[in-house]
Amino acid sequence: MINLYATRFKKILLEADEDELGLERDAMEASLDDGTDPTAFDSSAGNDMDATQSELADILSKRNQQIVGELQTWIDSIDQFLKVLNSEEPNSIQSRLANAEPDTVFDKMKQSQQTKISRVASDLAALHQGFLGFMAQTKNAKYKYV
Repeated sequence: MINLYATRFKKILLEADEDELGLERDAMEASLDDGTDPTAFDSSAGNDMDATQSELADILSKRNQQIVGELQTWIDSIDQFLKVLNSEEPNSIQSRLANAEPDTVFDKMKQSQQTKISRVASDLAALHQGFLGFMAQTKNAKYKYV
């Protein structure tokens, strides 16, 4: 629904600003010496502002790209550690303990540490998925449906 009061207020306010600018310009031109060109005093503040905003947007974009790159590094590191900690690969810690030879240090560790490893791996996998969710919010097409 259109708020008629707000529309009317904006219209009146904008017209008043335009009238004030016109009066200020007339007063400024009247105060100039003869032969002075009033357009020499026109500023290009609008163009400068656009350039500044564009430059700021570029800086923010580069910073966001750096942050996304750092997040990707974290995701890759967590993924790699998860594979070392708890995967089906024969070299993972969990696999090595599960297949430990009897009466070895690994065999003694297996009974007390496998549950802890599973819990840590589960929490780490949840963190990994959370990070992937944030990466999906960065408009990276690779993570669009994560």
